[in-house]
Amino acid sequence: MRWTAGAALVVCLASQLALPTAAEAAPTKCEPERGNLPKSEITLAPWPQQAMPLDKVHEHATGRGVRVAVIDSGGDNNNPQLKFEPTIDLTRTGKRDCVGHGTEVAAIIGAKKGHSLFHGVAPDATIIPIKYAAAATQNDPALLVKGIYEAIKARADIINISSETHAASPQLRAAVLQATAKGILIVASAGNIDPERKGTPTPAFPAQYEEVLSVGSFGQDGQVSQFSNARTRVSVIAPGKDIVTIAPDGGYISKEGGTSFAAPFVAGVAALVKQQHPELNGQQIMTRIERTAQGSKGDGSGSGQVSPLEAVTSVIDVNAVGAPRAEPGSLTLPRRDTVDATTRAVALGIGGGALGLAALVVAAGMVIPAGRRRGWKPGQVTFSDDDTVTPTRRVR
Repeated sequence: MRWTAGAALVVCLASQLALPTAAEAAPTKCEPERGNLPKSEITLAPWPQQAMPLDKVHEHATGRGVRVAVIDSGGDNNNPQLKFEPTIDLTRTGKRDCVGHGTEVAAIIGAKKGHSLFHGVAPDATIIPIKYAAAATQNDPALLVKGIYEAIKARADIINISSETHAASPQLRAAVLQATAKGILIVASAGNIDPERKGTPTPAFPAQYEEVLSVGSFGQDGQVSQFSNARTRVSVIAPGKDIVTIAPDGGYISKEGGTSFAAPFVAGVAALVKQQHPELNGQQIMTRIERTAQGSKGDGSGSGQVSPLEAVTSVIDVNAVGAPRAEPGSLTLPRRDTVDATTRAVALGIGGGALGLAALVVAAGMVIPAGRRRGWKPGQVTFSDDDTVTPTRRVR
């Protein structure tokens, strides 16, 4: 299992090391990462918020009513922007986030607005922290599997897994399929590799499973990050380098990068899509995100950069097999609280004209025979008091 390449985190592959289980692990001091970025230094919205851009998509959806499980190292509420549900602790070490990674990932998804220029992708989503890692070197793959089942029990709509293992297992596969069968979307990081290409990269799980929305990383230059694992199948790429988020102590923190920070950006987008399109299941949400991604960069980029606004508003058929990817500027849905006045006027005009023409035809069919019978002498005209018009149907 591997997490980010950040200097403060210890990189560890669970599939390559014999890691102790939670029950066997010796007690460790809880010394999570601390914020290293004063709030006063955040004078502009972090670059991912500008690149996506989130303010526009929040006119349509904010994640309200959507439940996102974050299977990681827990989540601490020491910042007013963080309002998580109580942590589900699978490690028996306590609910505190003693690594920091879980809080930082969860903040990218659901940090509230109104306290700083940083905020989450889906600020009104409900975050469910599930702690399966007590320390960066004590991550039990069996607890990851259990974490997925706990997320199902917690009625999650989206599951974020910002970690990896390089050994597929029947248990992990079964858990993924169970979540999928329940209509839940799993979003997972594609994994990190040594930028100097030491060793042979191998696919990361659960991201490698086709039912999982696998996320690679890109930086401010728009290119796939050197550390993003292209050996794993990638659905889309998201910001994963030079990331601002919130540490467990409540302070803001700047992270060097990793695909584990790219995944929550996409999990947040999935929450936005779920709010706007509650009828969609997890696989349909994944299809929507993949088909609306923009700017494929070749190996390791999948369908391209995740596009929140297009994912939420584009008019596409998520059930069509082999449907083309939505292009920028394609037909989009109106905001939920607005209706295009011009469209309404045109629709009413066409409807009124059609009704008028139909009335003339009916009148002609009645008047002409009657006129002939009267020898074209004046007759009496009677108007009905029931002249209701069927309203036009609002298309979303």
